[in-house]
Amino acid sequence: MELVPRISRAQSMDALSSQASIGGYKAVLIAPLTCRSSSPCSHRRRHHPPSQLLIIGAGVAGLQAIATARRLGAVVEAYDVRSATREQVKSLGAKFVDTGVSAEGSGGYARELTAEEKARQQEVLDARIAAADAVITTGIGPRAPAPKIISRAAVERMRPGSWWSTSPPSRAAIASSPAPARCSSTRA
Repeated sequence: MELVPRISRAQSMDALSSQASIGGYKAVLIAPLTCRSSSPCSHRRRHHPPSQLLIIGAGVAGLQAIATARRLGAVVEAYDVRSATREQVKSLGAKFVDTGVSAEGSGGYARELTAEEKARQQEVLDARIAAADAVITTGIGPRAPAPKIISRAAVERMRPGSWWSTSPPSRAAIASSPAPARCSSTRA
């Protein structure tokens, strides 16, 4: 199924897009069940402020996660290396995280970043990850493993009870993760 072209005409045959949409939706719904301190999404009747979500990757799964989190009342920030996604993120009511790195590639996917671009990206994202109550990663490339852009140090700087998840679950998001967990809470 990876060989089906990622174009509008072929979208009805694209199993990856439909599964990614479900993955983004489910990642946001799982977050309140996983967090120990508070749920990432807040309803008006609760007396605590809405939680901060950071969604990394604004493809099909990321856009679905943004839309779901916004409907549930979360404050959402999103990041993608493709500058074309900025307008899509903003149209869903999320704030776009600008790292100053753009990696437009072919076929709708991003190109590999240089070492300098990775360092700049890491610096900005580490600060946003530390401030987030939940981080959902959705980045994926054609016939390649997902990029590992969340460091162990960034996860350790998250507040107690914060949560991170990867979507799709088969892709590892945390560099040097001790276990192949799909999602995990930080220390409580």
